[in-house]
Amino acid sequence: MNYQKAESITELFWQKSRNPLTFWPRVILTLLIFIAFWMHAIWWIIFLVFVEAAVLFFAPPPANYDHWMTRATDGFRIWNTVRSPSERTALIIQILFGFVALLASLWGHRWFWVLFFAVQIGCAKYILGKRFIVLSKLKEYDIKLGPTQADLQHMASRCTITN
Repeated sequence: MNYQKAESITELFWQKSRNPLTFWPRVILTLLIFIAFWMHAIWWIIFLVFVEAAVLFFAPPPANYDHWMTRATDGFRIWNTVRSPSERTALIIQILFGFVALLASLWGHRWFWVLFFAVQIGCAKYILGKRFIVLSKLKEYDIKLGPTQADLQHMASRCTITN
């Protein structure tokens, strides 16, 4: 394993979330959580949320640095640094609105609204993922380490991103 000493818990989280092997288990567990919402199985929801957190917690840092998931995570970290807090808050509120509406429609067994909100969230995640990948390819940093705090501060100081 290629463990790097993390300077903080946040840095350790970013190193672990860059691993592309954690992507598919998280997707599958999220779908299982949606099924548990549909079936009103509260204990399964709680259990699956903890399992999903454990997948990320016990993940090693990535071995393949050119994977699109690693690039998307790096792009999200860069975007999170160079955007203003109001822009980040606006995006989080938009995503949370769709996510809560999806969970409510799952709980209420409303097929039309489940599909409506699932398509919206899926398209938004796809578009954001593509934007994050492009953003990670535009910036200079060591791909094996990911963007360090010094890299992020340097990017934020000369940021002219307006997309």
